[in-house]
Amino acid sequence: MRPRTMWPLVVAAYQGLPDFQKERVREMGFSSILEIEPFFIDPPLIQAVRERWDRASRAFLFPWGHMVPSLEDVARITGLRVDGEAVTGVTYADYTDLAQDLLGWELHGDDLGDRRVVGRVTLLGSLGLAKVRQRADEPLPDFVERAAGLARAVYSQDRTAVERVDRDLRRFLVFFFGKMLFTTKGDGIHCRFLEVLGDLGRVGRYAWGAALLAHTFADLSTATRRETTVGGFASFLQVWSYHYLPLGRATVVRPDAVPLARRWLPLVSTTTYTFQLEVLRQHLRDFPALLVVWEPYADHGDADQPWVVSGRPLFGRDIWVHCLNEIEPLRLRLAARTLGLYQGWCEETEPRRIGRKTRGKAKMVDWHARFPEQYADWQRGGQLVESDAPDSIAYLRRIQEEYGHRDFIRPQRDGRNTLIDQLQGQLASLEVQLIEARAALETLRAVQLTGGRADTADASSSRGAPAPEVASLQQQLSTAMERAERDLLSRLTQRGSELPREVSELQALLSLERRDLERQQTRWEQERSRWELERRELAQQCVEARTSQGVAERLLKASEERYRRGRERAREQGRVSAYSESILATSSQYERNVRDATAAQRSTGSRAPMGPPALPTVAEQGEAESSRQTGPTEGGDES
Repeated sequence: MRPRTMWPLVVAAYQGLPDFQKERVREMGFSSILEIEPFFIDPPLIQAVRERWDRASRAFLFPWGHMVPSLEDVARITGLRVDGEAVTGVTYADYTDLAQDLLGWELHGDDLGDRRVVGRVTLLGSLGLAKVRQRADEPLPDFVERAAGLARAVYSQDRTAVERVDRDLRRFLVFFFGKMLFTTKGDGIHCRFLEVLGDLGRVGRYAWGAALLAHTFADLSTATRRETTVGGFASFLQVWSYHYLPLGRATVVRPDAVPLARRWLPLVSTTTYTFQLEVLRQHLRDFPALLVVWEPYADHGDADQPWVVSGRPLFGRDIWVHCLNEIEPLRLRLAARTLGLYQGWCEETEPRRIGRKTRGKAKMVDWHARFPEQYADWQRGGQLVESDAPDSIAYLRRIQEEYGHRDFIRPQRDGRNTLIDQLQGQLASLEVQLIEARAALETLRAVQLTGGRADTADASSSRGAPAPEVASLQQQLSTAMERAERDLLSRLTQRGSELPREVSELQALLSLERRDLERQQTRWEQERSRWELERRELAQQCVEARTSQGVAERLLKASEERYRRGRERAREQGRVSAYSESILATSSQYERNVRDATAAQRSTGSRAPMGPPALPTVAEQGEAESSRQTGPTEGGDES
């Protein structure tokens, strides 16, 4: 997940403008947001918040109810103007003529191409920022300063050259709208605002903050879970979550800076995107409802924030916001608690009629004329949000009934038992204080009655009428006591009327928590049964593995025994073979000796002894073998 914005380059293009051009941008109301120093965009946090968007109600849906970004949020966080004329007008299917007249470009597109966008490379080249990249070891402020110097060399410094100066400013505004404020899918930059930028003197009259809110709602409603980019000014949702949902993803470094986006420094994590997203999903699901900040700007003033002062009449109103072909409803009645009111249930349906018609690609569409009711609603200032609900209990119960089947509505019980115990302790202490106050009232009444009787007895026992001073003091005392009694009774009555409502709300919250606990307990029982079954299967597999291991060990021992026996048998066979060879050698020598003896007897004519000659002994065989190997000695007889 990556943002579609090119924030650092937009800021560099702004800083490269000449001073008189910056003054024109300031008069248009864009200087506050452009002077915000670019900071790290937190894609896991933005995606975790985006997943809670409900298209039907056009609001974020959390376990504690609906939450909706408002015009006050836009004004305080970005510094954009939220009042004035609606950003509406005419859109075209072909902006070739407007781009050539106002920007000096020619949109090179064919019949199959899109003639509503301009290439990013072309626009960056006209601003002197083509092929500008941040080096790996280059800090962001140094990169912005270097890029601003390149842009400064391209801008015209002669304010008398009106045509070129206006063209430079329009190119910058198109880049600012397309790559920071109203980013869209794709690499190209849409030219739909060229009709509005035709008269630069009227640009500052439009409610660009309301247009940002409309574009944000439209992007949230058309996004899918498969998208890998974040549209719109992604930092707005990021800072909005800092104020309403303190999840510890950023820290305040400039407590007094305005707009509020300049106060925060995001905390960068080195873990993977998937891991951070899973952790944030769990945190949003388990976030305690009592820690949600419903009115984050209660202690904030309006000093140095003229955009807040001018837009205050529109705060707290349901109204249709416009951004040309994106017309979205702002339904603050779904988040009445952000206005200090109790929340009641409201039936809402998705505005399908608007959603279908704003996706058309007609040759020319006049959005002012096509949706006159929505435009008239903006002109009237919308409708003031009011609530006659006595409490928010029925709303919380209806939330559980309507959305309880969703996973993110069912929080997991972890460390909130301590918080519930603290609330129960506070409730018990309030009840004790109420009992003590009632006892003090009874005591006061008894003291007053005793004092009246004593005054009557003293008056009857006196000789004459009391002095005028004493009568005046007694009358003042009785009047003060009656006034104190009335004040105490009114306070106790007010306290007694408010306390049951608070108690009932706490009881409702506790009942919801108890219901969640029962659901969690049922799921835990199911998980425990599944774990027990898996444990038994693993135990059986362990037994089978041990049995297989024993069989394998026995087979290994048997094979080793066979190998040992075979080796011994081979060794014995080797010995027998050697003995057989020696026997054969001995037998051949014996036959040779017999033949030699017979030949000698024939030659000499002597008679041979009776019987065969004796076999040679082992020693004789060894001597004969050695004599054959060494050969006959010198002078000896070979025979």
